[in-house]
Amino acid sequence: MKIEFRSAHYPAVLAALAVIALLVGGPLPYFFLFLLLFLFLAPCLWLAYGLRRLKGTVAISTDRAEVGDYIKVRYTLENSPSGRFPYLELSNLVGSSLQLPAENQLVSLNPGSTAIYDREVRCMRRGKYSLAEFRVKTGDPFGFFKLSRSIAAGEAVNVYPRIRLLKDVYISTRQQYGDFRVREEYLENQSLLSDLRMWQEGDSYKKIHWKQTARQDRLVVKNYEKKGDAVPKIFLDMSRESYRDDRDHLLEDLAVEAAASYVYHCLESSISLELFSEPLREGRLAGSKPGDYLRIMDEVITLAPLGETPFSGALANRCHYLSPTGTLYLITPALKLNDAAVYYSLRQKGFYLVLVYLSPGLIHPLVGESISRLRRWGIKVQVLYPAEVMADAGQAL
Repeated sequence: MKIEFRSAHYPAVLAALAVIALLVGGPLPYFFLFLLLFLFLAPCLWLAYGLRRLKGTVAISTDRAEVGDYIKVRYTLENSPSGRFPYLELSNLVGSSLQLPAENQLVSLNPGSTAIYDREVRCMRRGKYSLAEFRVKTGDPFGFFKLSRSIAAGEAVNVYPRIRLLKDVYISTRQQYGDFRVREEYLENQSLLSDLRMWQEGDSYKKIHWKQTARQDRLVVKNYEKKGDAVPKIFLDMSRESYRDDRDHLLEDLAVEAAASYVYHCLESSISLELFSEPLREGRLAGSKPGDYLRIMDEVITLAPLGETPFSGALANRCHYLSPTGTLYLITPALKLNDAAVYYSLRQKGFYLVLVYLSPGLIHPLVGESISRLRRWGIKVQVLYPAEVMADAGQAL
């Protein structure tokens, strides 16, 4: 229970009357002192008693949603048979819980009655949000004070980023007999037969299926499954320096959205992956099956640009301990010439790099030069824009 005085004059006048009554005495000072005490204590005690007997609940339609989805929030307020209030104000309905303007609602609640208020809210940003703060306020008829109480504990809502459709996703492979279908001939698993076909010039005689050849009286060869192991590594830039000029978290949210899209794509195909970002508690997250998506994203949606090390430096330090195989997905809004040099050195070591550059709009000429160099060096570069500037997506290189 919290009490607020609408004016600082009331406590001062009450204290002054108490001092006068003690020093001067007589019926008149004490009359005014007790009158002020009565005007304050009687409604205060009565309203405090009524507030304590109020019951409330907060219910939500779902505890998981994506950015852009709508969720329904229901507030229920039950009054006791003896509860009488000059007014009731429900404060922070949804409001700051989901990063929206706070909404207050004045209600009139009869003794023993129940009031229900439904709100439909659009999830604007990814993150974890709590709807626990549901407060009720009331006050005395004279406006001397106001009482407030937190009356209900709501649930938490996890808001995930939207999943983008990815084009030309390529996962490089290095080890034979994995679970990921690939194109390389040298990764044929000769213990897994794929299909049969007619012999063509250049086919090895070792692949001839002799029983089918004798049965069909023509050369028939075997096709084998081409599968390899692939553990792509996603590096999500959450360096403080990279987002210094980010407006309204546009690039920050776009980075998380891109990372979520790659994680979802890989896990839906049961491709094992690792995700690295400096602010993560252990620095990395790993998954191998579709069920790991929510576990990984529950941590990713809370990330903020708190990293102290520049992205290219953190990337070089981490890759020093990684085997130079597989694909690295680099998601960052920062791209300078010295960053391009780091990426080129990783490409020379044997990594296959896909750089996802997050652009706030028109690409700076120096950034454009870096992108051109990276592409000449065999590094795939994709440019992503926030939804607010997608109309200018034709500027992508």
